[in-house]
Amino acid sequence: MQEPTRPGRRSAPTPAATTHVRDFTANPALLASGGVIAPTAPSVRAWPSHALRKWLLVALIACAYLLPGTLGHDPWKQDETYTFGIVQHMVATGDAIVPVSAGQPFVEKPPLYAWAASALVWLLADVLAAHDAARLASALFAGLALAFTARLARAATDASSWMDARVLGTVALCAGSLIVVKHAHEMITDVALLAGTAIGFCGLFECALPAARSRGSAWLLGIGMGMALLAKGVFIPLVFCITIVSACVLLPACRSRAFVRQLGTAVLVFLPFATIWPTLFYLRAPDLFQVWFWDNNIGRFLGFSVPVLGAENDDPFYVWHSLLTIGFPAGPLALVALAGGAWRDWRKPRVALPLVFAAVGLLALQVSATARPLYLLPFIVPLAMLGQQAIARLPMRVHAMWDYFSRALFGSIVLLAWLLWAVMTENTSHASLRWLDRWLPVDWTLPFDPTLVAAALALTGGWLWLLPRLKQAGACRGALSWAAGTLVGWGLIGTLLLPWLDEAKSYRSVFESLSAKLAPAWRADDCMASLHLGESEAPMLRYFTGILHRPVAQSSAHKCRWLIVQDSHAHARTPGEEWTEFWSGARHGDRNERLRVFRLETAPPR
Repeated sequence: MQEPTRPGRRSAPTPAATTHVRDFTANPALLASGGVIAPTAPSVRAWPSHALRKWLLVALIACAYLLPGTLGHDPWKQDETYTFGIVQHMVATGDAIVPVSAGQPFVEKPPLYAWAASALVWLLADVLAAHDAARLASALFAGLALAFTARLARAATDASSWMDARVLGTVALCAGSLIVVKHAHEMITDVALLAGTAIGFCGLFECALPAARSRGSAWLLGIGMGMALLAKGVFIPLVFCITIVSACVLLPACRSRAFVRQLGTAVLVFLPFATIWPTLFYLRAPDLFQVWFWDNNIGRFLGFSVPVLGAENDDPFYVWHSLLTIGFPAGPLALVALAGGAWRDWRKPRVALPLVFAAVGLLALQVSATARPLYLLPFIVPLAMLGQQAIARLPMRVHAMWDYFSRALFGSIVLLAWLLWAVMTENTSHASLRWLDRWLPVDWTLPFDPTLVAAALALTGGWLWLLPRLKQAGACRGALSWAAGTLVGWGLIGTLLLPWLDEAKSYRSVFESLSAKLAPAWRADDCMASLHLGESEAPMLRYFTGILHRPVAQSSAHKCRWLIVQDSHAHARTPGEEWTEFWSGARHGDRNERLRVFRLETAPPR
């Protein structure tokens, strides 16, 4: 989009040899026709109002994407519960150095996400429940990731406007990737890792462009690497280092003194991230520092800590089928771009940097002894950058087919969500939904929440309003249609059906039942020992009952007259005869996990 002419400044004409991809929201016919429209001088008075409307629309879309599924439910197993346990400890004690969950050190990951979540819990204590305020950190980090994906796309395409179709297409590929849709709304540190990767990669790309070099780009590189280190550990910073070395080999612009100065600035910015918290952590607890650095960073990769920490890589193809499934559409389109000839530009930053970064990271995950599909999340941003280059290479009929497929798929999801809501709000038999009983409680009635229903109506109406306008998006038609579909599909799940999911996944009803039965029998000096209580369940015990468990391995646990045991019906764990079962409970429909509380009939030793 052409910028408004400043008073007293003569605007320079655009060179005839330069072709700009215009903002399709300003002129919808442009991309559909494939032509180039001569720029016209906008009205100086009309521009602010027009721009304001666009940015208000962007803000509404961002809220519609980030908030549903983020607010309105308790911490869910697996990662959310222990993450919230760390946040709860930080808020209660003010200790921001050693991550602790439910009274036990939990040093698998550095505390960046917990810092942000704890600050939000403190700031919003009078407005939101603690778990909702903490989960807003995910919305904050996901918003940062998408914002810097847009900045990266604008730098890579030399777009003159944030609303350029190529910028919107890249953001749509990132935001619409299934792995991002799911995990960007969870209370997990990987969302902070995604944000740090996006910021750092944007800074690295700008540093590799001679015309765009500025000190700010080096700061972004250093901040992004630092955030990645404090979010998840040394893996992504090492990928950045290998990418930088490769860039110096592949790209002539990265072998200049200017680039070296940029790297020097980035290193200086990175140093506080790499030294302050690790040093304080080491001085406070050297043994826990070794567990974090050696076992959780090095040991997970080489394999010597996997038997204890879990997540073994037993699928030799998990990276690649995850890339093609939950990495869709960014992952497959990146491969399409390379197969379609983008690899020939391997000496250009827009191909070399994302290709090296993603290839190094994915190959490292392939040979790592630890594997989870979640680990692909930070590589979606460079993959989306590559995938955007496939959009222009594909014929228009492919984009049209993708558009119609997205409409059919997500239209079916929208219809199904409304039908499920209509059935589950009726206080009648739900026998027709028995096939869902394995995952969700079908003998439960969904409460009518006007706020959630209004949000769902707004999401559905906005999606229906957008559908006829997608034909005007030209080559980005399919990508935008898919992203809009994921937004409305996830949005309805995160509004209409959220209470139903929360009933199945939350521990609130379990521990509130325990608390109600325990209250008359609990003494002021009582404590509760635990046997095989999981890292996900222990924080929820504390959150909903206020009880801090003591594992039986601790000597102080022998003084407790209460014992909580986690087991299953198939593999029951029964303590000695001196213990009498007091309570038993499980999440609704959970057939694999059972919690039982026992009371000691004889007085414990003092």
